[in-house]
Amino acid sequence: MGRVIRGQRKGAGGIFKSHTSKRKGAARMRALDYAERNGYIRGTVKDIIHDPGRGAPLARIDFRDPYKYRKQKELIVAAEGMYTGQFIYAGKKGKFV
Repeated sequence: MGRVIRGQRKGAGGIFKSHTSKRKGAARMRALDYAERNGYIRGTVKDIIHDPGRGAPLARIDFRDPYKYRKQKELIVAAEGMYTGQFIYAGKKGKFV
């Protein structure tokens, strides 16, 4: 008769599915705008959260929108030593603090 190969077994689902329902979101840097290309923009670390399925924690950072009256909330991978309330400077002339 032959065997049921692994590819056929994986197609059925079950234990081979990844558990993605409790994930927090995609970690990405800010969209490159005028403020980042030519200077810097300041953001505040609002929260450091655990993302299931990821080894590193995520940081939720609020940036002030340079064009409209609103805040841009970004989710990036947290660096070692990062804490809530810390200022982050993103851009070409941003300093490490």
